[in-house]
Amino acid sequence: MWIDARAVVDIDAQQRVTAVRQVWLFDEMFGAYATQGMAKGKGGALPAATLKGMADDWMKSLGEPISHYFTRVTVGGQTATFAAPRDARVDWNPKTTRLTLSFTLPLASPMPIGPEGAQVDIYDPTYFVAYAFDEKGAVSLAGPKASACTSDYRKPKELDWKTMQQLAAIPADPEALPDELFAITKGLTHRIEVRCP
Repeated sequence: MWIDARAVVDIDAQQRVTAVRQVWLFDEMFGAYATQGMAKGKGGALPAATLKGMADDWMKSLGEPISHYFTRVTVGGQTATFAAPRDARVDWNPKTTRLTLSFTLPLASPMPIGPEGAQVDIYDPTYFVAYAFDEKGAVSLAGPKASACTSDYRKPKELDWKTMQQLAAIPADPEALPDELFAITKGLTHRIEVRCP
């Protein structure tokens, strides 16, 4: 699955990370798969109730411990705990056959951005979702103190051919990723470094 992603890190007046807002635009193949057999309206539109049901189901699945929203926020070596996600919605574009999932992950407690900054990692530990933050402005900061802070986006490292072949050979529904490959996928993170004066 391929996702064109956007992420906004919310920073409050005390220079604390309060939430990560994300938008995931799924590829056309996933759109065709996820909507097959669904009753569509005029022009291929999906009913609002269907889209809401998809959003609820996806957020429930994303909350499972192995995925944990494919997002990790770390400040000073401590990993943040998320409160219940909010503002989840799915949109469907029948012309492009692409689905979009938007959601906000609030932190259970805002985390002050210390001298080492804050790190937001977005990745799939099972290697089945490939993210791209290629669009201009795909990573940004928002909130009362956002303009005083900076963000730096880092792409995952490139994999060698042998490792890519090993990962490609994994079945679509494995019981678990082999330990040596799981260690590799943990390094395939899209990292946003946030620093404030």
